[in-house]
Amino acid sequence: MVILKVLSIFITNLIEICINTKSPNKTIKYLRNLNINIYNIKYQEDSITIKINLNDLDKVGKYYNYEIIRYYGKTNILNYLKLNKLSFILLFTIILFIFILTRFIISINVITEDSNLQSTLLNELDKNNIYKYSLVKDANKLNEIKEIILNNNKDKIEWLNIERKGMKYFINVEPKVDKNKVEEKPYCHIISLKDSMVTRIITSKGMEVVDVNDSVKKGDILISGDIKFNEETKNQVCASGKVYGRTWYTVNITIPRNYEKITKLNKKRYNLKISFNNKHYRLFKNRLSNYITESQDIVNILGFKISLDKDIEVKSNIQEYSDQELELNIKKQIENKMKNILNGEYQIITQKVLKKELNDSKIDMEVFIVAEEEISTTIEGNINMTESNE
Repeated sequence: MVILKVLSIFITNLIEICINTKSPNKTIKYLRNLNINIYNIKYQEDSITIKINLNDLDKVGKYYNYEIIRYYGKTNILNYLKLNKLSFILLFTIILFIFILTRFIISINVITEDSNLQSTLLNELDKNNIYKYSLVKDANKLNEIKEIILNNNKDKIEWLNIERKGMKYFINVEPKVDKNKVEEKPYCHIISLKDSMVTRIITSKGMEVVDVNDSVKKGDILISGDIKFNEETKNQVCASGKVYGRTWYTVNITIPRNYEKITKLNKKRYNLKISFNNKHYRLFKNRLSNYITESQDIVNILGFKISLDKDIEVKSNIQEYSDQELELNIKKQIENKMKNILNGEYQIITQKVLKKELNDSKIDMEVFIVAEEEISTTIEGNINMTESNE
C-alpha cells in the first residue's frame, strides 16, 4: 500500500488554479464539455478554485484567465528540487566528500604506558599496512592482523584489540605480566576518614585495632600494619581491608510543587542539520511553532556532523505533583545529596524530616540521615598508634 501511494504521487500530475468568473456553475459545465476532468471545486464570491490535469491547462487558457495556485505530483516535486537545487547539491557534495574521507585513517592511537611496547606495536602495524593515511581495513582483515601481531609477540602481549572509530584506530593492549615477580609493598595502616561508630570490619592483612560498635574519630588507626605479639612488634606490613561505620548528616532540599507537562501531538516534520565548530545549520525552515526535536546522527567525523532531525509538535501545561510523585522526587534529591557527601560504598539506614515549609511554588525540607558507609583509607606507616587513638 505504501509503495502504491508513493507511485501515485509521481504518476499524478495535477495543478490547482483560480478562475475569475461570475457564473461558476456555467464555467464548470463548459469545462466539462471540453472533456476536462475537474477535482476539488472551491467556490468563492467572484471565482472558483479547481484542480485539473496539467495537460488540460492550455484548454482552459483559451477561454479563461487563470492564476496558478499550486502544482501537485511529479511537477510539484521537480519544482521543489529546482527551488532547493543549491541545498541538495551542497548536501550531495558534503556526503561525497565525507564518504571519500572516511575511506582513510588519519590517526593511530596505541593505548599503553609502556613506550617500548608502543613502539613495537606501531612497527608491527606498519608491516601489516596499517599506518597514518592508509586505507581502511574491514573487520575480518583487522582480526587477521591482530592474530599475526599476537603470535609474533607472545612474550610481550597478553591481550590486544584493534578498534576503528571514524577515521582513527584505537589499539588497546595488555602487556604480559611476569607472575613470578613479587612487588614489594610499603608499610602502611588503615585509618578512619571521619567520626563514626564501627559497624563492620573486613581485614585482609594487618591487625584490627578497633571492634564493632566502637566509636572512632577522624584519623584513628583501624587496622594496623604492625604485627604484634605480647605488645612487641614482630613484623611490619601494609595493612589492607575495609571498615564500615555509622555516620550522621543533616541535609536541606528544595522541591518544586509544580512541573511543566509536555505532551507530544501527531504532527511531525523532518529536517537535515549540519553542525560544525559549534554552529548548526538546518536545510529547511521550521514549520511547527511549538515542538521538540529528536536528532539522529548520520555522519559524525572530525567535528563535522550531519543529523536527521525529527520535529514533533507538542503542547505544554503546568501541573501539580501528586503525593506519590512528590515522595519519589524527595527520595531522588536525598540520594543525589548523599552521593556528593558520602565516600565509596554506602547505604542510607534511616531518614527523618526535621522541618518542612510549604511555599506557593516549592517545599523546603531539613532531613536527618543515618547512613552506613566505608570510613577507611590507607596511609603510610610510622604513625604513633597511641597518639592517634587518644
